[in-house]
Formats: sequence, C-alpha cells, structure tokens
Amino acid sequence: KAKLVYAIKEGGWAVLNGDDDKVLSLNTKTKANVLTYGFSKGLDLTASNYKMTRDGITFKVDYRGNMMPIRLHNLFGKHHVYIALASLAAGVSQGLNLIKISELLSSARPLAGRLNLIEGVKNSLIFDDTYNSSPIALEAAIETLAEFPAKRKMAVLGDMLELGRYTAEAHKEAGRIICEKKIDLLFAVGPRSKFTAQEAKERGFDARNIFEFSSADEAGEAIKEKIQEGDLIL
Repeated sequence: KAKLVYAIKEGGWAVLNGDDDKVLSLNTKTKANVLTYGFSKGLDLTASNYKMTRDGITFKVDYRGNMMPIRLHNLFGKHHVYIALASLAAGVSQGLNLIKISELLSSARPLAGRLNLIEGVKNSLIFDDTYNSSPIALEAAIETLAEFPAKRKMAVLGDMLELGRYTAEAHKEAGRIICEKKIDLLFAVGPRSKFTAQEAKERGFDARNIFEFSSADEAGEAIKEKIQEGDLIL
C-alpha cells in the first residue's frame, strides 16, 4: 500500500492515518501534499467527543480551527470514525465544503453483513457482521459489542479463513480480546474457533459460558435457547 503514496506526484494529495505510526511515517517519503487524521493532537483533522448510541455514532472534528459535529446514522464502532475522517480529508483536499461533506456523511449506511444492528428474538439485538471476518475487523467488532449498552453481551464467532500459518495465533488472540472486553457468553463455531474457546478458558473465562459447535445451524438452535430479553449478540 505504501507504494501508492510513493507514486503520488508533486501537487497531489496523500491522506494518512495519523494514529498509525507506520502510516504517518510515510509523510516524509512523498512529494505530495499530506493531510493527516485521527484522534491524536496535532493532526490536520482531529476527532473528539466520540459517542455511540442505538442510533449510531457522533463525534466532533477539528479542521484548522473549525469545529464540526458529525453524525453517522446506523453505523457503530470507533473504526467508523476513521473512515469518516479519511472521507473528510479527501473531500477538503479537493476543495469541497466541510459542512457539505458532513451532511453527505450523515446519509451513509452500512453494507449488508457489516455490523448492522437488527432486532432479534425475545427483544434482543443483533450486530450482524456475518459478511466476512478477519483479525482486525473482528477486534473492532468485539470492541463495539463491549462498548454498546446491553444487559448481556454474546459473541458468536465463526472461523477466520485464509490466514495460513497465523490461523491458530489469530484465533487465540480473539479469545484474549473476548476476555479483556469482559464479554458474557462465547459461542465458537468451526474447527479453527476451537483455538478461540481454548484461549478464553486458559485466560479465566468461565467454561460454563463457552459453547462450541461444528456448524452454524447447530449453533443457531442452541443460541435461541440461551437468548434472554435485553441481550446483544455479535
């Protein structure tokens, strides 16, 4: 990806995540103009006052002394702030009005299977993140699950594919995050997810609240029995 930044000609624009040290270091390796974004101080676009409710997320962005409130409807998780900031930076680099960009961002909607909040049985809520899974995306989803207000939090995790020699390590890391974020129930689905369940147990997660299944159909039937009113299921 860094080659894209190296290839930008003088007069072009590079939009860089200033909270990522590796990405930020590229600002000295390009002839292009640079716009940085993130939550850290001293960046071109700085986010603050991040909040998440059942309606979505809100935050404020400071661009060269101009403070603008941003509301993203039906989008959840801090990672969506970074997407919005990158969009804002790309827009202002091309001379677009910050207010107009913020209005357009408020009309953004999640793609199917990408952390959609939907109603479940027994007055529960479900974060539908079933499109695909990867280590970084899963961590963001679990963090969002932990942050969202609910009586109990349930993580239903399937296998992450195409990780090669990192398969066991990545699934164990998911187990660590589940423990760190104090999720209440863990449902591990598939042969690779056994590493997730195993790691969670070893880190002190109550074994009585870990359930392992070989297929999604099998897990679905069991989960329906476990769901209580007010639960939130990822």
